[in-house]
Amino acid sequence: MRAPVAALLCLCVLFAAGCGTPDGLDRATRDPACPPGLGRGILDPGFLGPDDERGSTAVRKLLRNPDFGASDEAAEDLRGGEVDPRLVETLRTVTEQHRICVDVFKEGHFFIEGVEDGPRIPEGYGEAGGLPNTHYFGRAADIRYVDGEPVEGNGAGRAVLGVGRVLAGLPPARRPDQIIGPEEWTRTLGSGYEEGWVLEEDQLDLHDEHLHLGYTREDGTRNIR
Repeated sequence: MRAPVAALLCLCVLFAAGCGTPDGLDRATRDPACPPGLGRGILDPGFLGPDDERGSTAVRKLLRNPDFGASDEAAEDLRGGEVDPRLVETLRTVTEQHRICVDVFKEGHFFIEGVEDGPRIPEGYGEAGGLPNTHYFGRAADIRYVDGEPVEGNGAGRAVLGVGRVLAGLPPARRPDQIIGPEEWTRTLGSGYEEGWVLEEDQLDLHDEHLHLGYTREDGTRNIR
C-alpha cells in the first residue's frame, strides 16, 4: 500500500509544480488557510477540486477560495445553509485581504465544556450568561488563524489587526454587531460599542484565542456608525 500512496503524493506534487493549478490549488498547498489537521489538506476528498455543489453561489465561492479555510463541521454548516448570508459575505470580504481559518459556526460550538449549546448563552459564561447565542442561530463565526498565524498571542500582530480594520471599514448595515477578540486587539483598534465591538473585560478574556463575529439580530444590526 505504501508504494501507491507515495506515487500518488509524488504525482500531486509534480502536478502542482509543473502543470498550473485550478482554484488556487498550488497556493493552498504551499500556504494553507488552516493548519494541518484542520480544514483542507492533500488527503481531504475535496482537495483536488470542489466535489459538493450544495449551498448558495456565495457559499460555494467561499469554500473554493484558497484564502478561506474551515473545519469539517464549519464547512458542513455552510453547505447545509446553516450560516447567515450576511456572515458569508463578511467572510468573503475579509478574504480579499487576509487568509482566515474558521473552526466553528454552529455545529460543535460550546461555551462551557459539557454544557450543550442552546438559544441562550449558559449562565457561568461571564456576564453574557442568559443573552441570545448567535452561534446557535448560525449568525456567528470563530476565526482561529489569520495569514497562517494563530489569533492567540498575536492580537497586536499586523495580520490580526488587519482583519479588525477590514471589519471597521464595512458599512454599519453589513458589519457584524458582535465583534469580540483578545484585549490587546480590541484596545489597539479603538473601536466602540456603536461600531459593533464588545468591550466587557470578561468577554475579552474569554476570547483571547479567536475572533468572534456575530449578528445579534435576525435582520439588520445595532451599529450606528
